[in-house]
Amino acid sequence: MNYVLNLREVTYALSEALDYVGIDDTMHGKRVAFMAAEIGKRLGWPAERINDLIVAGMMHDCGVSSTDVHDHLVSELDWDNSQAHCIRGSALLEKVGIYRDYAQAIFYHHTHWDEMPPTLDAVTMENANLIYLVDRVDALRVQIGDADAHQRAQIGDMIRKYAGKMFSPELVDAYTFCAQADSFWFYLESEALSGYLHEWLEKGSSEEVPFESIKAVAMMFADVVDAKSTFTTEHSYGVASLGRYIAHGLELGREIEERVELAALLHDLGKLRVADAILNKQGPLNEDERLKMNRHGFDSHMILRKIKGMHDIARIASLHHEYLNASGYPYHLSAGEIPLEARVLAVADIFQALIQDRPYRRGLDAEGALEILRQMVGDGRLDPRIVAFVEADLPRCYEHAKKGIEL
Repeated sequence: MNYVLNLREVTYALSEALDYVGIDDTMHGKRVAFMAAEIGKRLGWPAERINDLIVAGMMHDCGVSSTDVHDHLVSELDWDNSQAHCIRGSALLEKVGIYRDYAQAIFYHHTHWDEMPPTLDAVTMENANLIYLVDRVDALRVQIGDADAHQRAQIGDMIRKYAGKMFSPELVDAYTFCAQADSFWFYLESEALSGYLHEWLEKGSSEEVPFESIKAVAMMFADVVDAKSTFTTEHSYGVASLGRYIAHGLELGREIEERVELAALLHDLGKLRVADAILNKQGPLNEDERLKMNRHGFDSHMILRKIKGMHDIARIASLHHEYLNASGYPYHLSAGEIPLEARVLAVADIFQALIQDRPYRRGLDAEGALEILRQMVGDGRLDPRIVAFVEADLPRCYEHAKKGIEL
């Protein structure tokens, strides 16, 4: 099946997920995109290159899943392990056709200007260094603040100090010119920034995108989410594999199979907004921690609903913790309000989570996980038809939940 999508909307929505890693500071990628674009315009770069800067700016931290790593990025100008997320982000982008051209720039976006390899082409080198420069400007803005001219001058002094070392002198000069305008800083505020990027979104056009291309994007973001904790490695892959297998076994049709698979790959996007300490906590969550955890389905919906043509996927993904007896979250829906795809996703998610090790328990074997599913059918939470399918084909369901999926 083909999907009619504006790929700019896909990038924008997924940048929301990446920015959620900041938890309380959720527009870092968009600020980097804006500043890079404005400096590129100052340098007279063509419109296509400006578009590339916006995409690269919004996607530059796709190698960051951890709130701890994010804290380093915004609290230090430079740090020893900064290259790790560049390597990971580049590797993720290489796997996805629509983002492959950005992989090299992301690989080098924390490389000092005077350490750039001489074999790297000039455009990639400049683009990567510009992303680095404005990324550090935004980090300094968080540290120093930008409330008045004095604080902005401090940021400028720090950037100019490293001209020719960390940053290209030409890019530093262009930044210095752009930063003189009050509007440059005003646009970093959420309302103005959203308006700026909304204009960019409107200039994008819708096109037919095959399922496999969207699946590749979804798999990339499943990798980002699942890397947030060592206990959730390939969780989304396993849920997607099992969910599609169940949908196929129940003869729901290819369109529903694809919707379940995509929703499963993307269902935990909202967890990027949950602090590492909560996800990895070994004991029970307190009331506040539970509330923060329980909103992740809602946040997944808020991200995905921004993509026209994926509203069904967004809704299914957000309902993976809803139960037929209305005891689920975050919407507390009753049976008649929960679509079949979401019921399949709920069973696949629970089964896969039960067989994985988690910080508070060891993973169960297939029979142990099935017994819990039976109990949840008994108390009215899960669809008995779907659990009956898992029971009838338990070894294969266990295999799908364990192995994940491949392109």
